[in-house]
Amino acid sequence: MKFDVATVRENKDVDATWGGRFMPNTTTYRATWSIEHLIWTAFGLMPYQIVGEPDWLRSTIFTVEAKGNSDADAKMAALASKQQEAEHEHMLQVLLEERFKLNTHWETREGDIYNLVVAKGGPKLGAPGSVPLSAEEKKNYGDNPAPPLFPRFDEHGSAYIAHRCPMDQLALALKLLFLRPVINKTGLRDKYDFVLKYKGRWDTDRPADDPDPTLPMDQALQQELGLKLEPAKGPLQVLVIDHIEKPSEN
Repeated sequence: MKFDVATVRENKDVDATWGGRFMPNTTTYRATWSIEHLIWTAFGLMPYQIVGEPDWLRSTIFTVEAKGNSDADAKMAALASKQQEAEHEHMLQVLLEERFKLNTHWETREGDIYNLVVAKGGPKLGAPGSVPLSAEEKKNYGDNPAPPLFPRFDEHGSAYIAHRCPMDQLALALKLLFLRPVINKTGLRDKYDFVLKYKGRWDTDRPADDPDPTLPMDQALQQELGLKLEPAKGPLQVLVIDHIEKPSEN
């Protein structure tokens, strides 16, 4: 699918709110953010996977409004969520090619990664069922099983709640938090329950006079779960930007 109409304008409002999304089950897209963010969305990438971008890609903000026709909306609404996601990404890719003259290619390069390993002293992970569902979880999930791992952000701080969570799932969550590939090298094949409380990723993320005793993620992993992240080198799939232009306004 492609957009039927699209407008792209540079947004010079310093107080503009960044964000963007497709309206559910439609081909209508609205966003205000950098083109770097739009590329992440269009190709389903993490920030470290884009190479060769010009500086203006990060610093120049655009407002994009685009939509398909009614037939495209009807087709989109009939698709499963994964199919919709693929079509949405394709529509954004075409928009970038047509309006920003984007030309790219894929490469595999060696880069910085983390290995998730067992720390000295061994893992401190609970058996399935050792972390009972809270009253709120029971209300939210009813008769359905709780997700294996989900984030909680409330007045008590940040935490990951795990019910029968495999280590690959934890590695994926850490990848999203640290914005770097995290490879499960723990050798742990079972599923586990745990509550992982943390504040920030590193000590350097927090003011020196912060009185909160909650550990940053890198330390919380070791003290609460008996795991740790080890810096390493590994293959990264990256999208290399060969050419991109600022669009003419319309």
